[in-house]
Amino acid sequence: HTGEKKAKVRIQDVLMNGQKILVQVTKESRDAKGPSLNNALSIPGRFLVLMQGQGSAVSRKIEDESERKKLKEIVADFDLPENLGLIIRTAGVGRNKIELQKDLQMLLKIWEKIQSSLEDESNAAPYLIYQEPDLVVRTVRDHYSSDTSQIIVDSTEAYKALKDFARLVMPRSRNLVKLYKETKPLFSEYKVEEQIESFYDRKVNLPSGGSIVIDIGEAMAAIDVNSGKTKGGLDLEETAVTTNLEAAKEVARQLRLRDLGGLVVIDFIDMYQKKNKAAVEKQLKLACKSDKARINLSRISKFGLLEMSRQRISPPVKEGIFEDCKHCSGSGFVRSINSIALLVLRKIQELIAIGKVKVISLEISSEVATYLLSQKMEILSDLKSKYQLDFNFTSKPGLAYENYKFDIEKTKEEEPEIDSKVSDTKTLDGKTSDRKIDKESAKSERAQPAAKTDDAEKTDAEKSPTQTKRRYSKRKPNQRGGQTRGRGRRPYNSRKKPDAENPNIAGEGQPATTEPVKTDGEQFNRLPSEVEAPIIPLPLPFVRPETDSAPDGNVKG
Repeated sequence: HTGEKKAKVRIQDVLMNGQKILVQVTKESRDAKGPSLNNALSIPGRFLVLMQGQGSAVSRKIEDESERKKLKEIVADFDLPENLGLIIRTAGVGRNKIELQKDLQMLLKIWEKIQSSLEDESNAAPYLIYQEPDLVVRTVRDHYSSDTSQIIVDSTEAYKALKDFARLVMPRSRNLVKLYKETKPLFSEYKVEEQIESFYDRKVNLPSGGSIVIDIGEAMAAIDVNSGKTKGGLDLEETAVTTNLEAAKEVARQLRLRDLGGLVVIDFIDMYQKKNKAAVEKQLKLACKSDKARINLSRISKFGLLEMSRQRISPPVKEGIFEDCKHCSGSGFVRSINSIALLVLRKIQELIAIGKVKVISLEISSEVATYLLSQKMEILSDLKSKYQLDFNFTSKPGLAYENYKFDIEKTKEEEPEIDSKVSDTKTLDGKTSDRKIDKESAKSERAQPAAKTDDAEKTDAEKSPTQTKRRYSKRKPNQRGGQTRGRGRRPYNSRKKPDAENPNIAGEGQPATTEPVKTDGEQFNRLPSEVEAPIIPLPLPFVRPETDSAPDGNVKG
């Protein structure tokens, strides 16, 4: 049990397959995560946000209670459709009822347009119903304030769009929009380009000589505060407080400019007095008030770390400008040439272990090839002489160290096997083959019946899997020198001499068999009177005589 509360209503019970629903993209896709969707629609305006639901609310960033109460009284008099509510933005502070009413009318027109598009059944889902204005209009809508003196635009289309927007939303400020017509770029004229380039730097310098270092990871963004050459008093605590106060203000600015979201951990310089820690926390909180995103701050821990979270409104600035390095994949480190050379040698030994390798081709970077041929030449020579193979190195400039390829160009041909059964020479191999043939013939003779015709012998010879072009004559077992080593033969089987009354019809190569000799009390097996030379007789088994009567005859050897 994880302790999580299960949802009371499942999505399968609410939605059906093929049902059309109206959704809004609340968060763009990032990395491996897809976009976030929501069916509770909200349409932002200049001062108000129109959303589904009942009642009205005021932004949390408006902390003045008298101002909150005044705005709620103004919104309470508005005539809103059913199931629609309002949220007053921070830009609505100090606005009168007429300005808020105009903003509401513009939002209601957009809502009616969305509803009419939804009722049109000619469009097949999914399709786009409404999209926010372009970046220029959104920037003016979200960041314009009473302190703004001019809005300078260098594009004619953006100038017309801003003029129309100012005429509808802020008619008093429409004269502030001006078109820039000079040859020199607008950002260079007002030195904005230099500030934009500073966003991409990892290190940001502080006025007193310190610095902050920003590292963006997969899970969080880590910010380290360094004192550096801070000009402070002799007291270390005073120097740390001065640097941390400057860093708190700069961190809030960098988060806003770089549009960093998610978890952020700030490593401040260690301070020992509680009042100094509280002063740094207060400074960071004040600096984050001007941020449009939601921010949650914690206190400085005993390790000097402050954890905070910032709402991710859009992807970070770096994602649209930079790409991951093809060599290090964004880690900032690549393997050394020495380690890559060892990997190449291990891969070569793996290919050699497969066997029958004659030529191996390698496609590696020029730096790794130079290192192998200069530093590891002795190892390559030993492999060549030991395994009788050769290497073909192909160096490719610009190739990453880790991107090496191997291929087996040639393999050793298999040596032809000599069929020993067909050999007619009188060498040792020939003798071995003759013995194999004799053993096979002896086995076939034992398995055949006593009387076998020539036709049957031809049929067996044709069926034999070891048939050769030349046919050898079968030999009798008694013509060979040495001990018979047939598998199915019993060398100590009793045999008897052929009698005149009962002649034994023996086939070719079949030895004569004897019958057991009967005595008065027992029946013993007798050995034949004539024993062939290769058979070594074994002693007879001992039989205990009976107590009543002993056998009359003795066993003859």
